[in-house]
Parts: sequence; structure tokens; C-alpha cells
Amino acid sequence: MFKKSLLLLVMIVSGAVANTASAQLKIGYFDNREVLQSLPSLQKEQQKLQAEFEPKEKEMNDLANELRKLQEDLQKNSGTVYTAEQVQAKQLEYQSKRQQLELKKGDYDRLRQARNNQTLSKIQTQIAEHVAKIAKDENYDLILHTGVFLASPKVDITQKILQSMSSK
Repeated sequence: MFKKSLLLLVMIVSGAVANTASAQLKIGYFDNREVLQSLPSLQKEQQKLQAEFEPKEKEMNDLANELRKLQEDLQKNSGTVYTAEQVQAKQLEYQSKRQQLELKKGDYDRLRQARNNQTLSKIQTQIAEHVAKIAKDENYDLILHTGVFLASPKVDITQKILQSMSSK
């Protein structure tokens, strides 16, 4: 009985100490995804990327259409119009163009991913700078971001970050 009472007393004292310690901490939270989705600067950067890669996309679409037409032509005329040598030549042309498209698509995907990562990294750095400024200006002890299970609205500083970044 004494051990249970002592354990209960220790738990109560620990809870009181923890409550006192947490009352002194100023904690903030922000939703990184919401910040990213709401940033006009990120949307502008994405539009720039789209414009930058549009000619490459058109080139690949044109090549894909060529391939489709070549394949249809082969299927339609293999046994009737084309000789065996012509069919073989068309098949080689098709394979060559398909490999060319695959290589271009691979290069395009890698370059697009690298540019996306570069842009996102730049924006994430800006977010981190604004969070650090808010933390310093408002004396936050701890700021958490996406991945928090539950955060009350009173510790959510997402809008502060968006306002800070919009006013820049």
C-alpha cells in the first residue's frame, strides 16, 4: 500500500513539474505543406519551370506521335504494300526512334527532377529563414512542423509564416 501511495505521489509531482516546465516554454507549429501550397513565389517558380520545359515536352510529344503513326503504318501495310525488306527497314526505324524517345524522356525526367529539387530547396531555405526570424522575434523555444500528430490552433504559426513571406 505504501509503495502504491509513493508511486502515486511521484507521478503527481512529476506531472506538476512537467506542467510548470511546459508552461514556461513557447512552442509553435507550422504545416510545411500548407506553406508550400500557399506560396505565390513557388507557384511563379513552377510556371517558369513549365515554360522552360514546354519545348522539350512538345518535342517528345511530336516524336511519340511519329512513333504511333509509324506503328500504325507498319500494322496497316506490312502484308500488303511493303515488301519484307521495307517492313524490316520500317521496324528498324521504329526501334531507333523509340530508343531515341526513351533516351530523351530519361534525360528530360532527370533534368526536370533536378530543377524541381533545386527550386524546392531554394523555397525551403527561405521558409527556414522566415521561421528562424519569427522564432527570434517572438521568443519561441521550440517550433515543430509537418509530422506533428496534434497541434492546437493557438500554437499554429503557419499563417504568420505565410504573411512574413508574402510581405517580402
